[in-house]
Amino acid sequence: MTLKNVKPELDSAFKALEVYAAAKQHLSRESTEITNVTKASIGASISASTASGKKRQELLGDAETNAEKAGKILVQLQKRLKEDYGKFWRQDLISSAIFAIPEQEIVEAFALLAVLKQTEVPSRIINFRTQDLGSYLKTKTTLKVSNEAYIFGLLDCVGELSRVIEKSLDRPEFAVQIFTTMQELFGELERFTEFPNRKDPKIEKDRKSAGETESHPKAFSNLKHRIDVCRNQVLRCRKLLGNIDLKK
Repeated sequence: MTLKNVKPELDSAFKALEVYAAAKQHLSRESTEITNVTKASIGASISASTASGKKRQELLGDAETNAEKAGKILVQLQKRLKEDYGKFWRQDLISSAIFAIPEQEIVEAFALLAVLKQTEVPSRIINFRTQDLGSYLKTKTTLKVSNEAYIFGLLDCVGELSRVIEKSLDRPEFAVQIFTTMQELFGELERFTEFPNRKDPKIEKDRKSAGETESHPKAFSNLKHRIDVCRNQVLRCRKLLGNIDLKK
């Protein structure tokens, strides 16, 4: 029989594709949940920037709870993929925007929260606490994200800080404090213009969904373009702050 070697190979390939499809489907569901929770965290952080006293602390608490929830989902997702898909899950699946976007959004949420709480912006290894069902205690958890997710997440954070500044012009000292951090953060990120063609997965996904149009050209997702956008946000905030009286 000339096809003796074909059937086992095709059976193996079919099984591998089945596992890949199932892993990607699970990844898609969990990624949507992470996106929803990080949006809630970022929204609470932005609201906290215009609040004061007890209300501000409540909003920052909400932001932290949602950021930790997103982190917990991602940690569990990474563990599940490793167990179900195998040790090469990251190599095979990480290139998918489905996975890259949640990591990026988690970096953005934790970084924004850190700036508003005046604590250290986390590294690629993010330490946070998780609470198990039925327990009042929180345990320390660690999450590691990819280099690109870290870079693009911090660029997104720069954009969110510009929103904070725009909403805080009636509190000039606070606005200047946020701008100082924003400017320093951008200064660290600006060097990555040396790698102009790396793609922002969030913008690339939106561009592909919208199709190649004048408002969604290919270059919009390039790292260089993202850095240029952030540079303009920094310059705009500098101009806004130049128009306020710091002695107010």
